[in-house]
Amino acid sequence: MPTLVTRFVLSGIKEEVSPARRMVVDKVRAWGVRLDGETTDAIRLVVSELVTNAVLHGVGPVTVELCHQPGSLVIGVFDSSEAMPDVDHPALGAEGGRGLGLVGFLAVRSGWEPVEHGKRVWAEVALPKAAPAVRAAVLRRFFLARPGPRARSGSEAPSSATA
Repeated sequence: MPTLVTRFVLSGIKEEVSPARRMVVDKVRAWGVRLDGETTDAIRLVVSELVTNAVLHGVGPVTVELCHQPGSLVIGVFDSSEAMPDVDHPALGAEGGRGLGLVGFLAVRSGWEPVEHGKRVWAEVALPKAAPAVRAAVLRRFFLARPGPRARSGSEAPSSATA
């Protein structure tokens, strides 16, 4: 299966973080990926952290890029800042500074690279793999052909074996 790629541009304001999360999940589902709740939450959190960092540390538009292959989604966010992302070690009561640490925990791999006029910060999230169509058809036939538990009438006594 070829890699599926899409990009969308945000104006770079914090009010776009929530819509960006929805757009990413909607696009992945539009590609036919069946997302479970855990994977959906991981994608939302990764998008939220990457886009928020781009909005806070960059200036101007932010580009979100999605690359999907079976079992994998790479979320890349481009911003105009050339500064290297910093994985902070925040104080215990600090409200921020944990985002890239969370991304690193949820992602299979993550990183960043300088690009012309800024940088790209990315994370790869594992996606559930769908059973191949042939395997699914065989399993469906197997379970349909398999006899289910037989219903007993009220007058039948259950059979038991004694040793």
